[in-house]
Amino acid sequence: MKNVLKKMLPRAIYNFLRNRPKLVLLNSHLYQKISKINNTSLHEDPDDRGDTLGILRKQAHIIDKGLQTNNRKPGHSASLAIALEKNLNSTNKVQSSSETAIWAKEILNLHTRLQSSDLTSEEYNNFPYIFNNKIPFENLFSAIQERRSIRHFKDTVPDINTIKKALLGCIWAPSSCNRQTIVTYLATTTALAKECSTLNKGATSISGSYLFISVCFDSRSYHLPHESLTGYIDASLGFQNSLLLFHSLGLGACVLNWSHANKTEESSLRRALKIPSHCEIAFNVIVGLPEQGAPTPGKKSLAEYIVERK
Repeated sequence: MKNVLKKMLPRAIYNFLRNRPKLVLLNSHLYQKISKINNTSLHEDPDDRGDTLGILRKQAHIIDKGLQTNNRKPGHSASLAIALEKNLNSTNKVQSSSETAIWAKEILNLHTRLQSSDLTSEEYNNFPYIFNNKIPFENLFSAIQERRSIRHFKDTVPDINTIKKALLGCIWAPSSCNRQTIVTYLATTTALAKECSTLNKGATSISGSYLFISVCFDSRSYHLPHESLTGYIDASLGFQNSLLLFHSLGLGACVLNWSHANKTEESSLRRALKIPSHCEIAFNVIVGLPEQGAPTPGKKSLAEYIVERK
């Protein structure tokens, strides 16, 4: 029935009915964001709006999951494989030579071989569990406990390459359907960093010099409106890695809440860092060389955040 209606109705009407709309009360900034989601959902493709590599990662990831199952058989994800091949053929020269496209082609080749029974049960199967690093639990947990939100920095700022080194951790976190949508916009001068930080209502009690990072996500490969919040999860998972890596490199960082931003602050930050409209701002971070630490805040007890069920 759904596919019949999709063919019969104009896209805007079909998408409107598919979303099962409800009346809600919103503040002006949230209304602006939801209006954008609604307009995109009604008038554009709800799954693919231009992030070609993100779509390749998503499609190849879903096919890859099927290939890794112990009872894999020809026929699974056939329509998705056709879509993946079509998208691979539409990539430009730069995209086609990317690690994403190379990996997606490998997955598609494995899927094609499976359909012709050319992929044996011993191939692409029974992957070993990687546990080479063997960091003791006590060491890793100690690093997690040591990390603090640092607000007082030295007058000199960290080397940009050191910050980039920590940002490498962003894409090694889990992300929905392997889309890897996190994008970080880095203000590399103290003047621009302070201009950006003043737009955050939580940027108080700060001293010294620091750089500024706006943690965003490319929204174009999320299924709208159902996945409109998924990017915030992906960005948070990714940047938690970088927060720990900052600490491991002797840098201090503080996450700045962006949920209280108004329309003017949003527009100003986008203009200052040239953030495109398809990238949504999840939160912001300042990072610098610590001048002072911070005391350990009171923590919830185990009983408050681990709830066991039988």
